[in-house]
Amino acid sequence: MKQEFVRLQSTDGIEMPGLLSSPEGGSDTIVIHVHGLNGNFYENRFQDVLVKEYVAKGYAFLAFNNRGRDFLTELLKGDEFVVIGGCKERFVDCLLDLDGVFEWAKGRGYTKIILSGHSYGCNKVAYYYAQRKDPAIQKVVLMAPCDIPEEPKHFLGMEVYGKVKSEAERCVNDGQEDALIDFPVMGDNRIAAGTFCRDFLAGGENDIFRYVDGVDGQSAALQSIDVPVLIVYGTADECMKTQPADVVRGYLINNIRNLKLEIIDGASHTYRNGLEQLGEVIKNNF
Repeated sequence: MKQEFVRLQSTDGIEMPGLLSSPEGGSDTIVIHVHGLNGNFYENRFQDVLVKEYVAKGYAFLAFNNRGRDFLTELLKGDEFVVIGGCKERFVDCLLDLDGVFEWAKGRGYTKIILSGHSYGCNKVAYYYAQRKDPAIQKVVLMAPCDIPEEPKHFLGMEVYGKVKSEAERCVNDGQEDALIDFPVMGDNRIAAGTFCRDFLAGGENDIFRYVDGVDGQSAALQSIDVPVLIVYGTADECMKTQPADVVRGYLINNIRNLKLEIIDGASHTYRNGLEQLGEVIKNNF
């Protein structure tokens, strides 16, 4: 296996470091993996499994930091810094990040792309596919896709959630979209009011996995995916429990036409207690 530290760039000039792992003999196929909310390209241990199994299959694997990296962070833009991170990012800007990555990958000679995402990264992957319909995409992998607007209600309870929502809306109405408000779901307990109002309420661009709508709920973004889709999550995934397990499963089956669904018994949101099984899923589905 060969590994290379790379510096990618979004189409609006934000630098996104990453790690490219590839077979010794090279490949025309690359797995582009999108990390979740407040994540990064190196933290989740399950990525060790992904690298090992995809490269063994003859694919290159790219993990990179997008503008939603960590909670609040400085990102290079040219010779200056901008402050974004998961607390302040706008979901629709994932198009700028992924456009830059796709441009880089094609410039490196990769003609086939497997687009993979974990958690919030699944929303970005599905949205990107629906918006771009890039013919290079051969397959989509969704790892632990969540109902983002419902998660805060589930973890906070409706009383606390209502206070967060009211404070966010007050700040936005006062022209203070960048004001950080208390939001105990996030790892640092803060979120920009504008980010909450635009991306954590129902009806936004990232409201793609609407398990709250039940088995018969409709997702235009998911229904637009016309390549094979692999979804893998665990029965102990705390972020997938906003609705009963049969509702989540039925919703996904009813919205994705070419779906392979793999559910790992006992695995958490980051596949704790399920890493070996995750490796087998990748090994058996590619």
